[in-house]
Amino acid sequence: MTELDQVIANAFASEGKQDDVNKVYLTLLKTSLFLPVEKEQPQTGNDEPFKPLFAKIEDKYFLLIFDTLERLTNWAGDQVEQINSVEISGRDVIAGISDEVYLCLNVGTEFYKEFSPDEVKRLKLIVSRIDQMKNNE
Repeated sequence: MTELDQVIANAFASEGKQDDVNKVYLTLLKTSLFLPVEKEQPQTGNDEPFKPLFAKIEDKYFLLIFDTLERLTNWAGDQVEQINSVEISGRDVIAGISDEVYLCLNVGTEFYKEFSPDEVKRLKLIVSRIDQMKNNE
């Protein structure tokens, strides 16, 4: 069980008590995550170092992330050779995505957690506040 699994389990057990939910958010932001990306890196002249894999379902975008490389590999199954992955902090994932995206943590595991666009907006606000505090030090 990872640290994220533990705080998610605690939040579910407390039926979403705000302190427990905040622990999930803060743990996500400080965790190194694994993001599945296209195998062939874009050579389009833009500054993007990689292209994340998104799922689009009924005009909604879902970004998949995993807290271990093993979980990403298990999710990819026999398609694992068709993708690459990037290790990135939760903070950087949140800072870099649109707040209209659903963030899907550990798809296919017992502790799968989907962060709605509203939650992504809250996470972006937390990142902004942390950045402001660091700049004021």
